[in-house]
Amino acid sequence: MENFNSKLDSINQVIGVLSKNMQSLNAVSRFQDHYEQLIAYQKNLEDLNFLLGKDITSFEKENNDRRKELLERTLTVIRIMQIFAIDEKKNNLQRQLEHFTSEYVQESSDKELIKISEKIWLIANKHGGYAKTFINKIKSALKQKHSKANIKFEKKYGLIPEMILNIEEACIKFIEAMLLYQGQKKNKEKIAGEMKIIYKMTKKLLDKRIDKFALLFENKNPIFYKEYHQLRESQLQKRATEAPAEGSDNPDLLADANPIISAGTKIRRKSPPNGNES
Repeated sequence: MENFNSKLDSINQVIGVLSKNMQSLNAVSRFQDHYEQLIAYQKNLEDLNFLLGKDITSFEKENNDRRKELLERTLTVIRIMQIFAIDEKKNNLQRQLEHFTSEYVQESSDKELIKISEKIWLIANKHGGYAKTFINKIKSALKQKHSKANIKFEKKYGLIPEMILNIEEACIKFIEAMLLYQGQKKNKEKIAGEMKIIYKMTKKLLDKRIDKFALLFENKNPIFYKEYHQLRESQLQKRATEAPAEGSDNPDLLADANPIISAGTKIRRKSPPNGNES
């Protein structure tokens, strides 16, 4: 996630220089308008940056804890069912389970893990002889004793109904935690996107408007002009070195790839094609 703190600091530095000279700058109404717009942009950026900095580690931890719980419970049943499939020579079941290694399950994405857990839940229910539908679960719960087949399976392989129920519960908790965490991350991404747009508008305001209006004060207020010029030149040189691949985001010095130049500086004009000065 992009860090906007240094960009906000740069804008605040410009605002600081401008605010010290508002008496002079207010004489130019359009300059005043641009300054107020700059303040508004900065306020928006600071508000959004505060939201961007919101700590979501608790959501991440809950997501990771619930994922770990689901992994452990699912892998426990997978191992039991793999042993059962080999022991009972159930070839089809072996093929269904052979790729569910610990490494494969642990490295699965969040959504893949949920699908794996669901599949193992169905397999365990089917071969364990437990109820798979809600109505049958209710009926099974009303019966105090398991069938002889259930009891034999539990005793021989250790698969008890609680293990399957544990997968269900862990899966639900993980989905809830995952959705909360993903929601927090998406919100941060949205905020960062809004900040990029506003920062781009702020940079354009500085490069295309305020930098050019500052030229008016080279003679009227040379102290302000010198301070502003040095600050902006330093900022734009830093911008160019920090992001050389951004193209238009890196003018040589100031707006339109031109530095703030002294009013007395002469600009050489290109000669016409015939070599004569016009």
